Amino acid sequence: MILVKKELTLALFKASHEFLSSVILKSFCVLLLAVLAWPALAADPSGWSDKTLCRVMDGDPNNADYQAEAKRRQVSCKDGVVTSQPKANQATTTKKQAVLKMNQGVQFYPLELSPAIQDELLSVAINKTDFDFSDYQLAYFEKRVDCVFDLRRVQYGDVEEGRIEGWNMAEGMLVFSEDQVKVDGRWKMGGLSKDPSYMENEINLKLTLDGHLVGKMAYFHLNISEGEALRQPLYIELTPHKRSQPFDIQNPTKAQIWTEVEDWAGGVWRVHRCF
Repeated sequence: MILVKKELTLALFKASHEFLSSVILKSFCVLLLAVLAWPALAADPSGWSDKTLCRVMDGDPNNADYQAEAKRRQVSCKDGVVTSQPKANQATTTKKQAVLKMNQGVQFYPLELSPAIQDELLSVAINKTDFDFSDYQLAYFEKRVDCVFDLRRVQYGDVEEGRIEGWNMAEGMLVFSEDQVKVDGRWKMGGLSKDPSYMENEINLKLTLDGHLVGKMAYFHLNISEGEALRQPLYIELTPHKRSQPFDIQNPTKAQIWTEVEDWAGGVWRVHRCF
């Protein structure tokens, strides 16, 4: 019985020794291969990432190959970490993206328009207040004339000839100088009309020799209360109106200039106190 236990113990010891020897041998082989491969890996750092290059340089900072590779890439390292990379990498990427073949799925076709449509497009004014004054003889003031004005709405719904409403849509001064007419005033219709630029830049008017205001302007026809949706102005043309009481050019003291806007309503400029 004792002999059997002794033989069993010996067999187990022999098996353990052979297993440990095999593991040690394999580990040694793996380590040997890694050591043998290291010079080959270290010999060509060009395939490494910037992070790997910095990490390896931290362990061997005096290696001329590593330093040369870092200089070629313009990569800076500190404590094994990449601290800066060149903008050239971004430029290279951009350049590669920019080099595209022409006509990759995009084709251009000439636009063919009929003469009638071309004439219509070319006739559209670039400036919303452009107006052709060539059909009118225009007044010329050697001396500046300033007049007070108010602009009121005219209702055509209940009275055929129009009923002037009792409140001002706009008010201010009309200034006549040489052949120019300047409106120095303000709209009182709320919304976008509060912007003074519409009075300053969106009015193009002149006075004719027979005393009528003509031209084109931005016009706020509807009152906008607080909280209501904003409305863009209309762009209306002023032409001589049969109901107007025009200026006396020789003695411009007052006038009443009627303006067509829409079928249901228009406007009237009441001008007075000229000096």
